[in-house]
Amino acid sequence: MIDIATHPWMSGLLGDEEMADIFRPETELKRLLKIEAAWTRALGEIDGNETSDRIAALIETAPVDPNALKAGMTADGVPIRTLVRILRDHVGPDQAMRVHKGLTSQDVVDTSLVLALKRVLSLLGTRLETLDQRLADKQRAFGNRSMTAFTRMQPALETSVQEVVGRWRQPLADLIPDTRDAQNKVGILQWGGPIGVRDHIQADALGATFARHLGLRDPGKAWHTDRTVIQEAAQIFSRIATATGKIGEDVALLALAGSDNIILEGGGSSAMPHKNNPVKAEALVALADFAAVLGASMIRSARHEGFRSGRAWTLEWLTLPQLCVVAGAGARLTEHLLNDVTSLGAALEVRD
Repeated sequence: MIDIATHPWMSGLLGDEEMADIFRPETELKRLLKIEAAWTRALGEIDGNETSDRIAALIETAPVDPNALKAGMTADGVPIRTLVRILRDHVGPDQAMRVHKGLTSQDVVDTSLVLALKRVLSLLGTRLETLDQRLADKQRAFGNRSMTAFTRMQPALETSVQEVVGRWRQPLADLIPDTRDAQNKVGILQWGGPIGVRDHIQADALGATFARHLGLRDPGKAWHTDRTVIQEAAQIFSRIATATGKIGEDVALLALAGSDNIILEGGGSSAMPHKNNPVKAEALVALADFAAVLGASMIRSARHEGFRSGRAWTLEWLTLPQLCVVAGAGARLTEHLLNDVTSLGAALEVRD
C-alpha cells in the first residue's frame, strides 16, 4: 500500500505527518514496551515481587529493532509473541517468565491502540477549536457581505457570508465537545488474557494498578469482541471528514460561481497561468469521500466472532490508522484553505 500520509509530495495535500507519527513502527514499539513494563510493575505490586521495577525498567528500555518483529508478524499474525521472546531473552532466564505473564497479544495491541487514539483525539480536538476560530475570523471580516445561496446546485436567493460560514461552523459546535468526550471514553485498559476472562485472584486490584501505570481507566472486564469504544472514535473521525468535506465542496461551488462569491489564492495551472484552481477544496471532498469508504470498513470490522477474532481485528488495523490520517488531513487542510480565502461575498451590506 502507498503511504499517502508520509509520501514525499502527496502528503503535503492529502497526508498528515503528525497523525502518521502516532502510528509509526518506532512509536508503536515504544507503546508496546511501555505496556509490557506497566504490566510487570503491576504484577509486582500485587504479588509482592520486589524485583518488578528493575525488570520493568529493562523491558521499557530494551533495544528492540522494529524489523525484528516482521517474521513473527508474518507467522503469527501479531508481533507480540516475537516481542515477548526478545524481552525474555533481554531480562534473563531468572526473570523471563514474569514478562507478559497473564496477558495475551490482544491485550497489548488493543491497549496500545487506545493510547494512540487518545493522542489522535487530543490533536483533533485542538485542531477543531483552531478551525472554529478561523471560521469566526472570516465571519468578522466578511460577515456583513451578501452572497448567493445555492440549493440543488443552482443559484437560489441572496444570503449573507455570516449565514454561509455559520453553516460551516454548525457541526463543530457538537464535534468539539464530542471529540473531547471521546478522548476520555477511549482511555480504557484492555486486559482479559487468552479468552477475555481475567485469571488472577486479585483481578480487580491488578486491573486498576495496571491501568494506573498507563494513565488509563480499568473497565473491569475485557472488551476483545466489543469494539464500541473504537467505533465511537471512528465515528468522530468520519464526522470530522464530513464537516471539512462540506466546507471544501461549498468553496469549490463558490469558486465556480465567480469572484463575487469568493477569491482564493494558490492552485496554479501548468497549462493555463490565468487559472486559480480550488485545489485544497477539491482535496477535502476527496478525503471526505475516502473517509466514507473507510467508515464502512470500520463498521464491518466491529463484528468479532467467538471470543477473539483475527479477521475483524486485522481489518481494523488496515482501516483505522488511515481514517485517523484522513480526519487529521481534513482538519489541517481546511485551516490552510481558509488562509487562502482573501475575500468572501460582494462588498455590500445585506439590506433589510
